[in-house]
Amino acid sequence: MPSLRELLFGPPEFSALSSRNYRTYLYGNIFSVLGVWIQRLALGWQAWELSQSAFAVGVVAAAQFLPLLVLTPFFGVMADRIRPRAGAIWMHVVMASISATLALLTLAGRMNIEWLFVLALLHGVANSAYSPIRLSLVPDLVSPVRFPSAVAISSVVFNLSRFVGPGIGGVIVAAWGLGYAYLINACTYLPVVLALTLIRIDRHQEHGHASGGYLAQLGEGLRYARNHASIRQVILLVGVSSFFGRSVLELLPAYAALVFRGGSGVLAALLSASGVGAVVAGLLFSTGILRLRLRASVVVGSFGVCAAMFLFGLSDRLAVGIVTVALLGFFTTFVAVGSQSEVQIHVDNRLRGRVLSLWTILAVGGPALGSVAAGALAVELGAKPTSLLFSALCLAFVLALGIRRRDADSGAG
Repeated sequence: MPSLRELLFGPPEFSALSSRNYRTYLYGNIFSVLGVWIQRLALGWQAWELSQSAFAVGVVAAAQFLPLLVLTPFFGVMADRIRPRAGAIWMHVVMASISATLALLTLAGRMNIEWLFVLALLHGVANSAYSPIRLSLVPDLVSPVRFPSAVAISSVVFNLSRFVGPGIGGVIVAAWGLGYAYLINACTYLPVVLALTLIRIDRHQEHGHASGGYLAQLGEGLRYARNHASIRQVILLVGVSSFFGRSVLELLPAYAALVFRGGSGVLAALLSASGVGAVVAGLLFSTGILRLRLRASVVVGSFGVCAAMFLFGLSDRLAVGIVTVALLGFFTTFVAVGSQSEVQIHVDNRLRGRVLSLWTILAVGGPALGSVAAGALAVELGAKPTSLLFSALCLAFVLALGIRRRDADSGAG
């Protein structure tokens, strides 16, 4: 009879937890992921305290994410030129230094909104550099057959931390103040740095052998993703599901007030439901039962995103809204985990950083751009019609991508 660990994370031969390197990295990284959410809460609250302006809060939030959209492809080239473990260690040191600076300025009473913006922007730049390096590190942690498990378990940890981290951050800020929240976050980078020094690299990946300058290598990555049918399809599908599906999740505060006529309690219920759906999706992939059906899972999940948005657009009862938001959280994460796993398995290792940087832009940048579009439409059309319209547009794009792939497969045969 299989153990609970095997039921949740699959048989040992397919489970990332069977890899010493992955376990070492995971145990150290858990603290860092929690710290990220603690710092996000502290940055938002301090921006409000210093400015009393919702616009300033939005600018500080944008400073953390805009570099990811603009700079990630260039850092993807860098990730292919260096050893991922060394790059990950240095980027954690940089991010820890930025958090320590936030702590020192706050504790000394020298923080102002300008410094807060600059440091939030620097942290955003460092995070955009770390993102492709982190994804390029996966082959050093697990064998290819365990890639889907590694991606899924990381997703589960991230989504669980999304709930636990802000709660811990709120307690720290209330008990000791914002400066200690930053200081504790700086300390959370130490375990992952130690873990990275302890992992054993059995084989040396080739990095930095591509010819040409940054733009030439960036172009090579774009052409590779464009010409690889499976990778192209799943990257485009994660972009579609993120732009349309996750943008609706970003607007849950508006839906809580306008559609369900509730306050913070209703919003908390909706956010929790989306998180539960995301965790369940990650756990499903971690069992290993979908490891041979990754591309099909991404396609099915994309249709699921469309259906969940449609049902959410029809709902006006909170209980129905909670169920449909849970489905939306499930399917958007289902697409994200499946697509990243598919890319990790099939991408040429020397192009891993560049191709996965494209995945990052669409997976992370999609909600940022989609929420702006959805917010503007919600003002003109209303919240529920916007969800229905996004569902229809999402379905049209998913159908087009599915037909295009089917035609390509037929031509190849």
